[in-house]
Amino acid sequence: MIGNKNLIGFELGSRVEGSSDLFEFDMWLLNQHVTCVDNIAYLKSFLFHIEDDASPNRDISKYSAYFEGGTAEDSHKFILSTRDVESANYDIENDEILPNQQVLNWGPNTDNISCFLIPKKDGVYLTLEFYVNGENTGNIRSEKIELARFNKILNEFVSYGANKI
Repeated sequence: MIGNKNLIGFELGSRVEGSSDLFEFDMWLLNQHVTCVDNIAYLKSFLFHIEDDASPNRDISKYSAYFEGGTAEDSHKFILSTRDVESANYDIENDEILPNQQVLNWGPNTDNISCFLIPKKDGVYLTLEFYVNGENTGNIRSEKIELARFNKILNEFVSYGANKI
């Protein structure tokens, strides 16, 4: 396992029989099995998306003024509301808040979740909400994280996965 289940952990399995690009893959985030709906990954594409999330040029504090009040869970809901046409927050900041804060938007394997990095005065929080996962559906989890550690795990998995291709 690369990383750990408490923060973010990856297990890359075998190639899918008959394919040179598809791999069995499992990922955990905040002690939740995220790839519970789809755990077959097109590894080249997947690694590309992971590299983007761990970019050193990413500025997750750009819209931090919107996250000052309330909890990380409130901020998660606010970010989603910027895409809701019925919300007063729809399309604020030219619809850039969600893509700026979003992580783990890695294609079919993570279509069942939404995850955001939320900067708060006391640190960075990672939020997780399942759209499909039984009793977890609709519940928002959050955890204060060390962003450098999170990015280090992402980069370790990219290096490991690149050697498998």
